[in-house]
Amino acid sequence: GKKSAAWSSSDDGLTWTHLADLPVRAGELHSVEAADGSLLVHVRDKRETPRGVVQDTLQTHSTDGGRTWSKPRWVAAGYPSHLLRLRDGTLLATYGSRTPPLGIRAKASRDHGTSWSEEFFLTTDAPNWDLGYPSTVERPDGQLVTIWYEAPADDRHAQLRQARWELP
Repeated sequence: GKKSAAWSSSDDGLTWTHLADLPVRAGELHSVEAADGSLLVHVRDKRETPRGVVQDTLQTHSTDGGRTWSKPRWVAAGYPSHLLRLRDGTLLATYGSRTPPLGIRAKASRDHGTSWSEEFFLTTDAPNWDLGYPSTVERPDGQLVTIWYEAPADDRHAQLRQARWELP
């Protein structure tokens, strides 16, 4: 019974207006406004395959302020995605990969999310599948910093890791 939906507030969150239900499942969504004004939403999704359940990231977008949304399409074999618009308008998606090589991956879009680059790796050294939920910021000098959680091989307590990097 859960739904993903777009809501709008014009009074700093005191009241809200429902704009539309999104054509994706509810859960682990992240959104960003692209430089052209379109809205992108990435959602963690799953699908059945002959090898078992595969976790993916799907994308839907709106070009009318959230009133209508596109049919979802596949973006990445990882989840959940964190979206960031860089100062130059490039969109960046960072996400965890719980299939080998285990670690944090990313893709970039220079056309407002219409297409995405080949994925590239921030890390590939995770000791097991228990990792993810990255978040990325752009520093004033243009470098990127991504943090995520990761469980060590010999401990049930997760730790935070970070990477400072630049787009390839």
